[in-house]
Amino acid sequence: MRSVSSPAPELQLFYDGWANQQRMLIDALRPLTADQMRLRPAPQMWSVWQIAGHMGGARAYWLHDVLGEGDPAVRDLFRVAGTTVPGLPLEDAGWEDDEDHPRTAAEVVDGLERSWAILEGCLGRWTPGDLSVEMSRTRGGRTRTFPRRWVVYHLLEHDLHHGGEISLILGSNGLRGMDF
Repeated sequence: MRSVSSPAPELQLFYDGWANQQRMLIDALRPLTADQMRLRPAPQMWSVWQIAGHMGGARAYWLHDVLGEGDPAVRDLFRVAGTTVPGLPLEDAGWEDDEDHPRTAAEVVDGLERSWAILEGCLGRWTPGDLSVEMSRTRGGRTRTFPRRWVVYHLLEHDLHHGGEISLILGSNGLRGMDF
């Protein structure tokens, strides 16, 4: 995976580190079997496939729905026809919310790679000034405004957090996690 090309050298270290995190996540997930993708830290917690699907879906949501970036087909990839979470509106549901349809390693890797491509394109194109551009979203009659830099940071912290969860689940089960 190439590093992100950014016109802002002071941001390149962060972008390169994030690209490396993505590569390590993909390398950890790609060889997993269906049973390994269903591993979870406790019965009531998300499995590996749910956490990884949530990561890709969050990227697609924030980049497409909030910032207006990327191919709508990538956002639609993470939508589901039904949810196993009581009371969750279908419009807010993603792969992780339909336990009746577990995702394979190949599906999850594809979703992560496709959502990463959108993110990578944005990071390579946006200047430091572009990161200050604000976008608004209205949900439930409430409008919230987000600068791009907040969304970028939120996605970075989200990827790091959930990537660590996946690595811990895999390592706790004798499998190779994200190899730093």
